[in-house]
Amino acid sequence: MSEAIEAAWPICIRPLQTKKDAMTHEDHITEHLVQALRRTKKVPGRIEYQQVLLIDDADGNVSLSSSIDFVLTVGDDEEVYLAYECKRLNVPYAARVRSLCVPYVKEGLMRFVTGQYSNGLPMATMIGYVMNGDNDRARRGLRKVMKARTATLGLTSEQDHPSVPGGATRFSSTHTCRPGHSMRVEHYLLPWP
Repeated sequence: MSEAIEAAWPICIRPLQTKKDAMTHEDHITEHLVQALRRTKKVPGRIEYQQVLLIDDADGNVSLSSSIDFVLTVGDDEEVYLAYECKRLNVPYAARVRSLCVPYVKEGLMRFVTGQYSNGLPMATMIGYVMNGDNDRARRGLRKVMKARTATLGLTSEQDHPSVPGGATRFSSTHTCRPGHSMRVEHYLLPWP
């Protein structure tokens, strides 16, 4: 899937380049990425945008718990999927660049660790849209935030993967999740040109 994501990224951002200031919200970028992934024909299964998660309470009432940015399912079992949670990083504002590494971890990665997303599944994926294109800075920021929250994240290992200069930065992390299982999370930092 990493090849499909890297092939889809330029297709995804091409129409957004002229709208960069007004249309660079996470959901809008993710909509374009999902559509680009579908168009590449390199995806080994079915992609569902904003997969809704329903929960049952003690009385049997069903309610919406949240939704995952997108999921990849292969085969007929919809309970087995690869979840993708997307967050922006290094977002330029008028006075400075905000790293947004803390929200990436607290509002993204933690959803896997707590079992809110991918409960009981062995693998998940985080995608960081690096809005200023500085993947090195984004990776350093994430490393620092994850290290500071090692216990909360149940972080047992972290490994950087080789990456092409100017391309996606890839790394993985392994977590002991609250429901009591281990999960490997693949991270893709996609640079905005």
